[in-house]
Amino acid sequence: MPSSITSTLFITAVCLAGAASPTPAAAQGRPRDLRCENATNPQGVKVPRPQLSWLFGGRPPRAYQVLVASSEKKLKANEGDLWDSGRVLSAQTTAQYKGKALSSLQHCFWKVREWNDYDTATGYSEPASWQMGLLFFDSR
Repeated sequence: MPSSITSTLFITAVCLAGAASPTPAAAQGRPRDLRCENATNPQGVKVPRPQLSWLFGGRPPRAYQVLVASSEKKLKANEGDLWDSGRVLSAQTTAQYKGKALSSLQHCFWKVREWNDYDTATGYSEPASWQMGLLFFDSR
């Protein structure tokens, strides 16, 4: 009987050890809590180059990529027609929008993904959006 208890404890320990050390692809979750100008899906954004931010899903990332699209359909197809940051080597979880010029009342849809310690890309975050406000530019 003691050997069956020992065997059971050994098998349990092996299973728990496997669960505690995730595979490289699962080592880091998707980015979450996407914000534009510190707000969730804001409307009336008045700066021409908004600040985007997110929380990383696990350990700090080694790189990120932001996609910004003019429609949900394009974003779903991973087409950043307004801005594709490309892979940015940085552990930061903020990015200044550097894409095409935005117009008054324009809707923007965005998502982000990260690369972890194993140089494996996470899946993209859930999509987020923002809408521009009325933009008035000083012509001086």
